[in-house]
Amino acid sequence: MLFGGIEMTWKRLLLLSVAAGIISGGLLCIPVLEDTSLTDNGASFEWWIFLAIVIITNCKKPLEAACKTFVFFLISQPLIYLVQVPFCWLHWGIFGYYPEWFLMTLLTFPGAFLGWFVTKKKWYSLLILSPMLYMLAATCMGYLHGTLYVPPRHSLTELFCVAVMFAPVLGIFEDKRLIIAGCVLNTALLTACFFTEVYGQPFMSCSMQGREIDPDMTYTATSSDEDIVRLRYEDKYEPHGWQTEFYKRGTAEITLTGEDGSRLVYEVTFGDDYYTDFNLKEQYAAP
Repeated sequence: MLFGGIEMTWKRLLLLSVAAGIISGGLLCIPVLEDTSLTDNGASFEWWIFLAIVIITNCKKPLEAACKTFVFFLISQPLIYLVQVPFCWLHWGIFGYYPEWFLMTLLTFPGAFLGWFVTKKKWYSLLILSPMLYMLAATCMGYLHGTLYVPPRHSLTELFCVAVMFAPVLGIFEDKRLIIAGCVLNTALLTACFFTEVYGQPFMSCSMQGREIDPDMTYTATSSDEDIVRLRYEDKYEPHGWQTEFYKRGTAEITLTGEDGSRLVYEVTFGDDYYTDFNLKEQYAAP
């Protein structure tokens, strides 16, 4: 069986780590696959949760599960970025995304140690499993709202998330009461996340980089309607560092305020098929 019937030797673990990193990074290098289910594992956790559960449930001791899960992520995650270096415009700068994943890699050690106790098949095993089930439900519903705008984009990821939620419940537990409780919990999580994960997968755009933006100026940014568009600052983006994240269709205003007091007001529209339109509405000189 997948959850407990595999001898997870170190050799198999290392081969799985290298294969997962190279395959994931390789898929992210193919332009035609961008923003599809085949590259979602570069942005969300569903495949990594699934592989972590497989590794953990096929270890004999909690310390073994912690060590092997930690090594799996320690190898696979940097490989994803390394494979992309020759093909990404950021080149080695793409490793700027890695610190967050490294922090999560560190957390896999205590997480997998505790997670091993799902193999005990007790009521607390379902409790231990529940955070991973929630993450899968939230990922599924987040992608679903994006699919509703542009079907069938990301639909395979949503189906995979649901499968990974129910597979451990059905594959690990033997007590019918725990199986029923797990299925009810999954259904409740999916329902709750459908109404609380109201935003689709954000669509990023650099279209605000117009000639009117001074590349030597430091700007602060605000959105008139964060239900439609929000702004995120990252040093790696040029010239101004602000990136737009669209969440639902509509029109809003973005205001960039320079350190000298000058202001740029953009009217932005997010429409069907990820159509985006930026127009400079007003421009105010420094006082």
